Amino acid sequence: MVGAIYFILIQETTTSERSKIREESEKFITTNPFDLAQIKGFSKYRSCEGHDYRYPSITGEMEATPRSMKHYVVVKEMFRGTVDQIDVFAPFNGKISNVEDEFIGGSQVWLAPNQGGTYDWQFVFFHLKLDEDKQKGVSVSAGEHIGTANLRREHIGTTDNFDFALRLMRPLRQPAVDAPFNYATQELLAEYSTYGITIDNLIISKEERDARPCQISPNTEGTDIRFPTGIMADDYVWL
Repeated sequence: MVGAIYFILIQETTTSERSKIREESEKFITTNPFDLAQIKGFSKYRSCEGHDYRYPSITGEMEATPRSMKHYVVVKEMFRGTVDQIDVFAPFNGKISNVEDEFIGGSQVWLAPNQGGTYDWQFVFFHLKLDEDKQKGVSVSAGEHIGTANLRREHIGTTDNFDFALRLMRPLRQPAVDAPFNYATQELLAEYSTYGITIDNLIISKEERDARPCQISPNTEGTDIRFPTGIMADDYVWL
């Protein structure tokens, strides 16, 4: 009975919650986190790249099958294996809210925008080498250099990619995710459009992914579900 009541409450608040989230947090990503001259391409939201990365959507729904609800950034070949060449910048005015060391090398870095309201967005970079003057709690300005991508990681050696995601921390609820570029300003989207990149071609729809589930690598399951290696052409947008 308790479970049923909880389900009903979630269903009844889904639409109004989504509207409130959009209203409070619309277009807060104001600055490009990357130097596009260094970048070769981006994996799409809901791609079959890397590993299963799912949380509920902002409507509260957990999507049914494994998929990557983040973006992988593929750098140009000349930068493969570097740790201090691919620049990363703060995408908004805010602060470094969390830094977690990764056992494979580099840090997971969370940034929170200076934003009021109930909902707490977190822009998460994976595999960064933070600048020495950056640490948890430090305020940053949009466009401020915060570190470089670590493309020399222990479990795979040299690589040409790192990743980022947008998470929503909600009171008394499981964290949610959404497509980062849904919250980018028109000015920022215009910069990407000069390379042929749009919100539409950066996102695989839920319906399309449901109809074409990702293949899963053998002997991976649960929280360790991974996808077969090798770039799938329709999982990426190239500059």
